Amino acid sequence: MILFVVESPTKIKTLKKFLKDGFVFRATLGHVKDLPKVKLGIDLKDFKPTLYWLPNKRKVLSEIKKISSKAREIYLATDPDREGEAIAYHLYEYLYKANPELKFRRLDLIEITEKGLNLALSNLREINLNLYQSWLTRRVLDRLIGYLISPKLSKTFKKSLSAGRVQSIALRLIVEREKEIENFIPEKSYSLEIKLKKDSLTILSELYYKNKFYKTKNREELIKFYKEKLLNSLVSLEKIEEKTEKKNPPLPLKTTTLIEISQKMLGYEPKQIMYYAQRLYENGYITYMRTDSVRVSEYAQRMAKEFIKLYFGEEFVGKGRKIRQSKFVQDAHECIRPTDVYREEVPLSEQEKRLYQLIRTYFIASQMAPAEYLVRTYTFTNENLGKDYLLKTSFKKLLFEGFLKILKKEKEEKEFINLKIGEIFEILDWEIKEHITEPPTPYTSSTLIKKLESLGIGRPSTYATLLDILYKRKYVIKERGYLRPTELGKGVCEFLIKSFPEFLDYKFTSKMEEDLERVVENKKTYQEIVSFNYEILKNYL
Repeated sequence: MILFVVESPTKIKTLKKFLKDGFVFRATLGHVKDLPKVKLGIDLKDFKPTLYWLPNKRKVLSEIKKISSKAREIYLATDPDREGEAIAYHLYEYLYKANPELKFRRLDLIEITEKGLNLALSNLREINLNLYQSWLTRRVLDRLIGYLISPKLSKTFKKSLSAGRVQSIALRLIVEREKEIENFIPEKSYSLEIKLKKDSLTILSELYYKNKFYKTKNREELIKFYKEKLLNSLVSLEKIEEKTEKKNPPLPLKTTTLIEISQKMLGYEPKQIMYYAQRLYENGYITYMRTDSVRVSEYAQRMAKEFIKLYFGEEFVGKGRKIRQSKFVQDAHECIRPTDVYREEVPLSEQEKRLYQLIRTYFIASQMAPAEYLVRTYTFTNENLGKDYLLKTSFKKLLFEGFLKILKKEKEEKEFINLKIGEIFEILDWEIKEHITEPPTPYTSSTLIKKLESLGIGRPSTYATLLDILYKRKYVIKERGYLRPTELGKGVCEFLIKSFPEFLDYKFTSKMEEDLERVVENKKTYQEIVSFNYEILKNYL
């Protein structure tokens, strides 16, 4: 008998379709061991953590231990990330002590399908101690920062408050964006729009100077220009330029873009999105949903190409394109995609169905050819305008749909028209267009997460719950979908920047994330990173 341990009971239902005889399944329902809730749990002399078996997991652990006494092997199939590695290690620690003869195997279920399972079973491995140490380093760093800074924060504000390694950085971003908005001074500029007419045809054109769209802060200058150069005059079509523009398909989805697009198109919040995605993953409908990579496996690319060729035609199949990923990308797993591109519906809730459709549509689109447009630009002039000033107008025509065949088509801006060089147009009307610079937009939960990712702060496993503490502590509120800091949030942020500047520094926090990766690569140790950061922290206490 083989004991097969996962985190979620839903996975068991899916796995039982593929593994029957000789396997017994159990779920841990998350972590089984952690730092204590009510005290630091870390020796500040040698930084040795004291982890406790979680009281609410005693029954689960006892049952797993009982079954393991009859098993010849234990397959640890917890989630394929640092959190999952920690759970696997703690299970090993718990069960090995009871029975040192047991054989343990770790496997990575990237997709819970027959193919994904067979792939995982053919690549059984040992527990990755470096990955576990990376989890432990992050957990201890978060505890040190939270437990040592929070009391000072609470004392200053005379109420129970908390600080966190990533949450405090997120708060700083929200507060600084608010300041940018408050301090923003709009600037006005003006441009000249000319309506041209020939017979029954009218065209809107704009003034250009040395082939650049012309804007000025002086409105009177444009009025004067029009009266002197264009009033009661004619213009002729001097030049026709044509070019083909390609619009590339979207990249395959990763955690941050899944959150961004789902919030925009479906109105879901990050925590909801990741919950629904987890359900889709556990039921075997999508690949693992916590990933920072847009890489697509060769198998998935092949399946997508066959699907596109069958349903749309050979010309819609995309060719490989080079994708430059950020230096912060771990690339532990491929993108988020359907496990079966031919599956159109899933027997789950309406919200989960909609999210599945979005994931499937974006994946198919990402493997399709670019859309192609013909862009035609007409240039008009007369003797008064001289060589430097011109009137221009452009028309855009969709030549080939490409990926727009499956994603919503863009509307053409205006009707595509055909003109000939030398045609004469009269000036029918004119207008001074006012342009006002817009203030920065407040962050939404998805744009904040995207910003954190660009700074190399946080990881896919932490994004969904990132804002919970900020809401709970009343540092941030949501206003018409935007994140706005409260007065308390502003005060807390100001205090943290003043009192703990290094921990609130974007580059410093990003480097901490890089250090965690160095632990995985065996280039840095738990002791080095924790002691280094504690010495910095100690200077501010």
